[in-house]
Amino acid sequence: MILQALCGYYDRLAEASDSKVAQPGYELNTVACCIVLDKEGNVCDVIDMIDEIEVTGIKGKKEKKRQPRRIITPQQPKRAGSRPEPAFLCENANFIFGIYKDRAGADYRFAASRDIHEKILMDIDDEGAQAILAFYNVRKQGSYQYEGVNTSYLDDGGNIVFLLDGELDFIHNRPKIQAAWNRYLAQRSTEASIGQCLVTGEVLPIARIHGNLGGFGQDKPTVVGFNQDSFVSYRKEKGENAPVSETAAFKYVTALNMLISDRNHCVHMHGDKLLFWAEREAPLEEQAIVGLMEGGTSQPDKMLDEVRNRELASILDSLYKGKSPGELGLDPHVKFYLLGLAANKTRVVIRYFYVNTFDQLVTHLQLHQQDIHIVGPAWEPEHPSVNKILIETAVLHKSENVPTPHRSALIRSILSGGVYPNSLYMAMLGRIRAEAAANAKTAINRTRIGVIKGYLNRISRLLNNKEELMTVALNKDEKSISYLLGRIFALLEKAQSDALGNVNASVVDKYLNAALASPQQVFPSLLLNAEKHFSKSKKYNIKMRIREIMEDVPSDGYPKTLNTEDQGKFLVGYYHQQQDIYTKKDKLDLKQDEGISKNSDENHEEVI
Repeated sequence: MILQALCGYYDRLAEASDSKVAQPGYELNTVACCIVLDKEGNVCDVIDMIDEIEVTGIKGKKEKKRQPRRIITPQQPKRAGSRPEPAFLCENANFIFGIYKDRAGADYRFAASRDIHEKILMDIDDEGAQAILAFYNVRKQGSYQYEGVNTSYLDDGGNIVFLLDGELDFIHNRPKIQAAWNRYLAQRSTEASIGQCLVTGEVLPIARIHGNLGGFGQDKPTVVGFNQDSFVSYRKEKGENAPVSETAAFKYVTALNMLISDRNHCVHMHGDKLLFWAEREAPLEEQAIVGLMEGGTSQPDKMLDEVRNRELASILDSLYKGKSPGELGLDPHVKFYLLGLAANKTRVVIRYFYVNTFDQLVTHLQLHQQDIHIVGPAWEPEHPSVNKILIETAVLHKSENVPTPHRSALIRSILSGGVYPNSLYMAMLGRIRAEAAANAKTAINRTRIGVIKGYLNRISRLLNNKEELMTVALNKDEKSISYLLGRIFALLEKAQSDALGNVNASVVDKYLNAALASPQQVFPSLLLNAEKHFSKSKKYNIKMRIREIMEDVPSDGYPKTLNTEDQGKFLVGYYHQQQDIYTKKDKLDLKQDEGISKNSDENHEEVI
């Protein structure tokens, strides 16, 4: 199913009138530089092909980044072992100039690169072919220094292509050379075993080794691979264990590499990749999915004009407000495929695979944003992205510390509309408890509390068949003891702040963990110690508000402990009350507060 969908995606792109998709035997490659040759094979120039692009850095600042240019070249072989196979007309300096860490490896690469070009181009009547053959005859092993030529670009270690002096297109694109390359590939296919392809059902040459995927750092993993004798079954070796034709293998690998390299079809999630594509051309629908996954913060697409980018921004805003795709002129019925990948050294791990209509996908993404939506300051994201949620579970907010299970489990819950993973919820609680003593303001943030709220609501709605408990903003009708204690805790912090100003360690910094673990022991002493602060908190009238909340506390008093769900409610209550304190009030609210304050002073009562 997965490989069939990828092959279908490749076929759709290849059939487009303006297609720039690599044909069988070719691939989209990163190229660092180009060697310019004259007809005698002499090096005339070396052209730098690394472009400088502007990207948004981790802290939101614009940064310059050098990126190799991507062009279609002859397909490179999959390399392994001490004698890797050479590539044709798109190679690195190790092979072209015989530069390697040991003499034997250098000699092999120098000779192997020459041999493959002589084998393919020897009898070709073409100036480009003759220039390449002449170049391989006059080059010197271990050196790429040429008088009068700046060869410093060859130091980058990337792929190198060739250009004939005075020409505009690369040598590998010359028709006679392409024909020679295709004949070479056809001859190799006749040597492959024949079998029925699992993807197409046709009887064709079977791919012995499947192509590599880019985008996973130094690892070049494959989707299908058999690299140990234990995988041999019924004398079937390598790719014969899972027979996929060479054509189908090329198509699905090419499709995957195109998706991985396109930010409009790939969301990077701390090592994992979420790929998605539509069954037909649907650019706005695809970009809407990106925006919803990234919290509406995706960068404008440089391939679109300003009007189209404004249209996309308007669509995202409407989707966040709950409008359906049909209301916005989008096709709700177009089918989407979503594939989660992670690298595991030599092979790719498939995390999940979902097929659904655009309408259903949007519904689940809207529900996710609705469940985690909570009031908060403007500088924190209103619609946190998947990456933002995941980084909040990591120690020191470092990407490499994001727990692996959270990545796929979170996506599954979002795409299915199911309960958020308990491990994610526990991670949010754990990070808050671990960081609160150092800095409670950053530990208890909008994203973490939003996820806690969403988890509690989905548990209530989906598992207990009850109404949702946690609202977007302060809910004075919520009477659960843990929520009430959280509200009181926020008011105690406010009273301390009004009385003492900024302090080295606030009530929350000192007592949050104790309040979550043993409220019966902590709250009586906190309320008693807060008496001296109440007189200085008239503006918000802390004492009166605590008294109002205390009226709803059960007669049997504070609980001895709070379970994990109640700890979440406590934190939501604290956060709601804190945001309510610092929310700008209108004039009517301020007058009511002043009236309450006067009445409170006239009728002074102890709060215990």
